[in-house]
Amino acid sequence: GGSVTLMLPWLERQADQSRVYGDTLFEKPEDQETYIRNWLRDEANMPDAARDLQIRWYTAWQNPAENSVYSMGDITALIPAEEVDICILEEPEHLNWYRAPGESWTKKFKHVVGILHTNYFQ
Repeated sequence: GGSVTLMLPWLERQADQSRVYGDTLFEKPEDQETYIRNWLRDEANMPDAARDLQIRWYTAWQNPAENSVYSMGDITALIPAEEVDICILEEPEHLNWYRAPGESWTKKFKHVVGILHTNYFQ
């Protein structure tokens, strides 16, 4: 097997976090990572994932008008060359509408898949 790295948006502004996560707020990415790992272990019954999953963060902001989270920089620059085999983009439209200059996903990775699932009308 190979390793899996989950790239997650870090919402610095508490107002953004509140709109996205409700009452569950985090002071720093490490606090949110602990929350995720505890959830994986205790709620999802995935102790191996809680231990082995690699998590990386990219700075982001939440746009209330569109109810969307957008990156504030080039995410591809945060990913080391040794980890660029397969990329699964969760909600790729959000990662590309306001795309920072830098390498494209399909040039950086050997294989790219996008998964869309936003309900914009809820």
